[in-house]
Amino acid sequence: MVPDVPPMKDEVWMNGPRFHGWYMVGAVHLLLALIFGAAYSFGAFFTHLQANFDADRFSTASIFSSTALIYYVVGVFSGTWSDRTSVRTVVSLGILLLSLGFLAGSLLSSSLALFLTAFCSLVGLGIGLVYVPAVSTLQRWFVIHRSSASGLALAGTGLGTLVGPTVAGLLMQHLSWQSTMRLFAAGIAVLGLAAAACLRGKPEDLGQRPDGLPPSGTTTIDGPKPRCGDTTLRDAVRQARFWWFFLAIFFGSVGLFLALVHINPYAQQHGLETTRANLLIGLIGVGNIGGRLVLGRIGDRMGAQRFLIVVTLGLALLCGPWAMARGFASLSIFALLFGAANGGCIALYPAVATTWFGTSHLGAILGALYIAVGIAAVAGGSVAGFLYDLYHSYTLSIVLSGLSALLSAVGIILAARFGPRHP
Repeated sequence: MVPDVPPMKDEVWMNGPRFHGWYMVGAVHLLLALIFGAAYSFGAFFTHLQANFDADRFSTASIFSSTALIYYVVGVFSGTWSDRTSVRTVVSLGILLLSLGFLAGSLLSSSLALFLTAFCSLVGLGIGLVYVPAVSTLQRWFVIHRSSASGLALAGTGLGTLVGPTVAGLLMQHLSWQSTMRLFAAGIAVLGLAAAACLRGKPEDLGQRPDGLPPSGTTTIDGPKPRCGDTTLRDAVRQARFWWFFLAIFFGSVGLFLALVHINPYAQQHGLETTRANLLIGLIGVGNIGGRLVLGRIGDRMGAQRFLIVVTLGLALLCGPWAMARGFASLSIFALLFGAANGGCIALYPAVATTWFGTSHLGAILGALYIAVGIAAVAGGSVAGFLYDLYHSYTLSIVLSGLSALLSAVGIILAARFGPRHP
C-alpha cells in the first residue's frame, strides 16, 4: 500500500484559487472607460454648451479644463485615502459623485455660473476619487507583467474616449443635451458601482501574491522577481527625480488635452460636418486603446523608462502631420497615431513611477504627480481656446503641443539620472 504523500507547496498553489489580478485589470478597465468616457464626451457637448450659454470658446473650454484640474488635484488626497482604507469605498463614492454631476449639469442649463460650479466640482471630485485609487491599486497586483497589466487596464481610457463622445453625439441627434447627460448619469451609476465592488486593495487580501506567484517563489519563468522601494510621499517630493518627472508628465499631457478639446472645432473649421468631427475624438480613443495594449507589452520587454522616452518623441513628430491635416482622411490618420502615442505614455507613467518609488505609498505619489496632468488640462484646453479667439487659427496651439512633447522627453531623461536604480 502506497502511503499518502503530502502535495508539494507549489502544487498547492497551482491548484489554489485563480489569480484575481486579471479580474482587477478588467474592473479597472471598465471604471476608466466610464470616467474618461464621461470626461472626454465634453468634445461632443462643446458646441451645444457654447450655443446654450452664448459663450466664447475660451469660456466653454474652461469647463473641461476646470473639471480636469479638480480631478487631478483630488487624486493626491484620494490616493492617500485609498492607501489607508478600502479602495472599494473610495471608488464607489467617486462613481456616485460623477453620476450626480451629470444629473446636476442637465438641470442647470439656465446659468453658466451654476453649471460651472455644479458640473465641474461634482464631476471633478468623482473622477478624482476613482482614477488614482484604481490605477495605483492595480500596480500592487503585478511586478513582472506590470506594464502589460497597466496597458490593458488603461486601455479603458481609450475605450471611453471612443465610446463616450460617439454615444453622446448619436444620442444628441434625437435627444437634447440635457437628456443625454441624464442617460450618462444612469449608466455611470449602474456600471461603475458593479465594477467598484470587484476591487481589492492588494493581492494579500485574498491570500495571493503579485503576478500570482507561489508564496515561496523568488523567481519565475520570466526571471527574478523585481523589488520595489518604499518611498513615502514626503520623501519623494524631496527628490529632484520627482519634480523632473512631474514636469515631464505635465508637458506630455498638454498636447493630449489640446487635441481632445479642440480637434472637433478644428475639423469643423475646415469644413467637416459635426458627425465626422465627433468621430475624430473617438478615433483618438481607438488609437489610445491600441497604444496601451501594444505599447505596454513592448514596455515590459524594452524597459518602461526607455520606451517612454521613445513614445514621447513620437508625439512631437506627429504635430507636423497635424498642422497639415485638412480633410477627414488625414485627420483620421493623425487621430489614430496621436491617440496611440498618448495611450502608450499614459500606460507607462504608472509603471515608471512604481519602478522609481515603489508601491507602498504609490496612491499618494501618483496623485501628486497627476496634479501635473490637471495643470496641463488648463494649458492644453483653455490656452488653445484663448489663442484661437485671438488669431482665429490653431497653428500656434499645434506648435505648443509639439514643443511640449519635446520638453517632456527631456524631463524623463533628466528624471532618470536622479535617484537609485532598481534591479
